Parts: sequence; C-alpha cells; structure tokens
Amino acid sequence: MNYDVVAIVVNHNSGELLKNAVDSLLDSEAQPAIEVVDNASADRSIETIRCGKKYREKVNITRNEQNMGFAGANNQILKSRNAQYYLLMNPDCVLDKNAIGEFVLHLDNDPDIGLAGGLLKNPDGSVQKTSKRRFPTPWSGLARTFGLHRLNLGSGMLSDFDLANEAGSSGDVEVLEAVSGAMMFVRGSALARVGLLDEEYFMHCEDLDWCKRFWNAGYKVAYIPGATAVHLKGGSGRGPKVVWHLHRGMIRFYRKHYRRRYSLPFTGLVYAAVYVRCAVLMALSLLNKRRP
Repeated sequence: MNYDVVAIVVNHNSGELLKNAVDSLLDSEAQPAIEVVDNASADRSIETIRCGKKYREKVNITRNEQNMGFAGANNQILKSRNAQYYLLMNPDCVLDKNAIGEFVLHLDNDPDIGLAGGLLKNPDGSVQKTSKRRFPTPWSGLARTFGLHRLNLGSGMLSDFDLANEAGSSGDVEVLEAVSGAMMFVRGSALARVGLLDEEYFMHCEDLDWCKRFWNAGYKVAYIPGATAVHLKGGSGRGPKVVWHLHRGMIRFYRKHYRRRYSLPFTGLVYAAVYVRCAVLMALSLLNKRRP
C-alpha cells in the first residue's frame, strides 16, 4: 500500500532507539516518505541510520547545528513537504506495520478528523494512559501537582487528564479532546487553517496546544486504537532540562488558553504550584543522576 504520507522523526541523543523507530517505518505496509531531523545530537544515534543502503535510499536526514526543539524541528518538514498526511513520531516508538493504514482508513472516511492518535503500549504490552487525554485545566493541573488525581474521582474537575486504561483502550474510534504527541497523524490540508506547531513550546505541551487549536479550527481529534506503537516512554528525553521544559510548557498552555478566564490571585496560585512541582522534580532528577 502506498499513501501520500510523510513520517517525521525528531532525534536528539536517542541512541539505538532511533534505528528501531526508522526500521519500523521502513517495515510499514504504507511505505511513507521518511524524514529524520536531528537536533544537534552529541551521541552517534544519527550514524546508526547513515550506514546501510536501505537508509541512504529511503531516509532523508536533516541535521541542525543547534537544538530546535520538538516543534521547531517538526515544523521544518511540515513547511517544506506538501503531503496529504503527516505522521509525527517520537524516536522511542516502534510502529506497528499496519498503523499508518489504520490512520489513513479512518481519516479518509471522516474528513472532519484533522488530527489523530493511536494506542501506545509499554514494552511489556500494557497500555499507556497518555494514549487518550483530556485538556488539562487549572483544577486538574493542581490535582496532579498535589496527587489528588490518584483518588480516582471519575470525570470531576480533580480527575486525571490521562484517560487510557486496559479496559478502555480497544474497540471503536473515539472522538476526544487530545492525544499523545508521541504519535500524531495529521491531515495536511488542515494545516493551512490550524497552523504549525507553536515553537514557543520547546518540548512538551505543544501536542496539547495543537489538539486544542485543531478543535478551535473546527476539526475533530480522534483516538484510533487500531493504530498501535510500542513507546518507551521517556526514552527520548530525561533529566532536569526536560522537567524544566515540561513545566514551562504547562505555564504557556495556561497563559494561552485559560488566563483570561481566571482571576489574578488564582493565576498566581496556579503558577506557584507549577513552579513548586518543577523545583521538586528537578531536585529529584539531580539526586537520581548523582547516584552511582
């Protein structure tokens, strides 16, 4: 099967994971065009796909002299390639061979779907909760900060915004608020209305922002469980810098989509909670890094 699909993988020091991700794209029944954007990696990850005839013939590599972030690197290809569909996939994902075909089938059948995600699994086969998501709100963000989401309060304002579980991650296509940025399938014709990824997010939360903007532009976001990938969560980035960019992204998401709805004192509480959580997680990350 050949579809007009461009698959984009953004790499930064991903080691052998990058080769595994690219190999899964090469094995895909859909045979997408493959674009790898390397964000100034210091390891030899990009060298693993520069060797070998199959990579030279079928994989186009863009090497950046500085780290452009997830959004900036993906936008390089989104701006330069004109395709019917785009697959944005993390280098710590291994795609099922029929996943792209599942995406195309459902987006072809429903032109109102502008962006879709699939079923992400851990290496042991268990389902990752981030496969299906709600938009984080200030209340659910505070609940996550203080651990209240673990109380399993259902769909209330203090409930978690990651939704997938073993029971609810199979079956029919679902229209929902957001999906994980680890694997996003995007309709090319929708980009003119929605716009590219917001490069003010260096990494993390740009996927939620994009989903919200697709909804605001009149498109649906869908979860397609037949499109599966194994995702080594966190394999594409760890450490204090990642923690910082995650929380910086949370602040930007709040400012863009919620700031005008809430009072200044409440906004101050939200910011304080985010920065406290960031400081704690950065400290823990540093401690773990120093352990022998």
